[in-house]
Amino acid sequence: MTRIMLRVSVPGPHVAAIARRPVRKKLPRRAAACRSDAICRPLAALLSAVLWAASGVAADDSQGESLPQATAVRVLVVYHSRHGNTEKMAVAVAEGVARVAGVSATVKRVQDTTKEDLQAADGLVLGSPTYFAGVAGEMKVLLDDWNWKWKVDFTDKVGGAFATGGGQTGGKEQTVVSLLLFMLNNRMVVAGPLYQDAEGEDIWGEIGSSAMTGPLDPGVSESEADAGRRLGERVARLAKKLAQAKPSG
Repeated sequence: MTRIMLRVSVPGPHVAAIARRPVRKKLPRRAAACRSDAICRPLAALLSAVLWAASGVAADDSQGESLPQATAVRVLVVYHSRHGNTEKMAVAVAEGVARVAGVSATVKRVQDTTKEDLQAADGLVLGSPTYFAGVAGEMKVLLDDWNWKWKVDFTDKVGGAFATGGGQTGGKEQTVVSLLLFMLNNRMVVAGPLYQDAEGEDIWGEIGSSAMTGPLDPGVSESEADAGRRLGERVARLAKKLAQAKPSG
């Protein structure tokens, strides 16, 4: 598809030369074979009009690179964060989404997310800090409202989850699982990041991404941000694949 767009959007001087060549060389030959000007002149006029229209389409399409964006697959990254660590992971997830052509990412705090945001999304990635081995209460209340109050239809949207937490074994995985269970109960399809060894022989997946952010390992490291990017990329690829598989109309 990219090659088709490039051919159309970059007409250049050589296209104009090709357009002129049939008018100069081919029309006289056909004119010689014609029996009357009553036939030849309308044919020449028609061919000239077609060539002019074709050059006009090429020029218009050179400004139409944004057309695919109008139908871009959308991935919404929603998070809750008190100290900024979960927000950093959310940004990393969005960076992973951006790796997939034709997919756009929107990052929002859970408090700012609207029903329209959720309905428009093809993919949804949720992130929460881990409080007492579970999802933050502020986020859990709003997630319940998405269903009980807003009646959002999440059927067949692609989901993923990530978590942050201060301890080495403080419940981050439990938080990820809780977010995934919310998605499964709301009829979503869920996925996690993919990994492989240097040789590419061993490939595996994980249920989500996480970052240890407490005193023993403060902040979000580059390897933890990479886990977020992998998650975003995986969700984006699957959301795009499912969107393309939907029947048109």
